[in-house]
Amino acid sequence: FGYRKDTPVVKHVNLTIEKGEWVSILGHNGSGKSTISKLIIGLLKAQSGEIIIDGMVLNEDTVYEIREKIGIVFQNPDNQFVGVSVEDDIAFGMENLQMEREEMIRRIDFYAKKVNMSEYLKKAPHMLSGGQKQRDAIAGILAMDTEIIIFDEATSMLDPKGRDSIMEYIKELN
Repeated sequence: FGYRKDTPVVKHVNLTIEKGEWVSILGHNGSGKSTISKLIIGLLKAQSGEIIIDGMVLNEDTVYEIREKIGIVFQNPDNQFVGVSVEDDIAFGMENLQMEREEMIRRIDFYAKKVNMSEYLKKAPHMLSGGQKQRDAIAGILAMDTEIIIFDEATSMLDPKGRDSIMEYIKELN
């Protein structure tokens, strides 16, 4: 894949991740980490090769089914906000999965507590700090209970204590 045809950003990648594995992709800025994440969830289309998720080849026919299995938290949480409140943002993915309202409310409360955002549920996302925005985005993805979660530098705006707390919970989930 390349953003320009003559300049590949990601090439010759063969990656297999088994259920329960924790994988970190490291590299300098511009090395293709975020691009790989976007390819995996079908936000970008591979120019060659195949992407296979849970035995399904990613294509126009399977992209929505595959996206039900994968949650992603981008490094810039502003790219994920769609609701007028933190509560709405956490609910958004669950609404797309057509989850029962009572279950959504339970999960909103549960995951808001897990990421220390309970007191901000009625706040507008644009009024939050960078770290609070990341916590909001993380809660929304966790609430969807997907099989796969991609964190694209999702804790970069958190202070060390907050990052450690979120990472411990993510390890517990894994």
